[in-house]
Amino acid sequence: MIFYNARAIITKEENGKEMVLVQRCFRKGYPRHFEFPGGCNEWGESIVDTLKREVMEEVGLTVTKIHGIENHRADDDVETFVPYSVYFCKQGWIFSSSYGELEGKRGKSVGVHFKCETTGTPLEKGDKTVEIQWVTPEKLRALLDEPNMFGDIDRGAAELYCLECGV
Repeated sequence: MIFYNARAIITKEENGKEMVLVQRCFRKGYPRHFEFPGGCNEWGESIVDTLKREVMEEVGLTVTKIHGIENHRADDDVETFVPYSVYFCKQGWIFSSSYGELEGKRGKSVGVHFKCETTGTPLEKGDKTVEIQWVTPEKLRALLDEPNMFGDIDRGAAELYCLECGV
């Protein structure tokens, strides 16, 4: 079974400096690392709708612009878009008892990162997230350089973002 995830690299400009939103996740059995907002689709949900819902649930912001979907096409079966980056979890994770008949089986995921803009004020605490905060590209670089401080599924996208920012 493969799940897909939509992940948000939310940026804003503050005092002439670009900032990016990160959050610390807390899930049973996982280290409390920083990551970008996002999560798994619900049955029948488009990837764009997944992104918007997950951003609202986790950080309380409304997505207003998604870079790369200017030519977004969606019909009943297929969506076409240009993502910021993509990841694939080769090993997957083992389902817990809350997944019923899937308990003990492995689930894999494919994630799509989108660079986007939002409106609103971030929550203090979201759905399985705390320490929601805007950071500079330099602070993001420092989180990436510290062992176990940034989540593996977002590491590649964060590295790409830092590279684009010249840090």
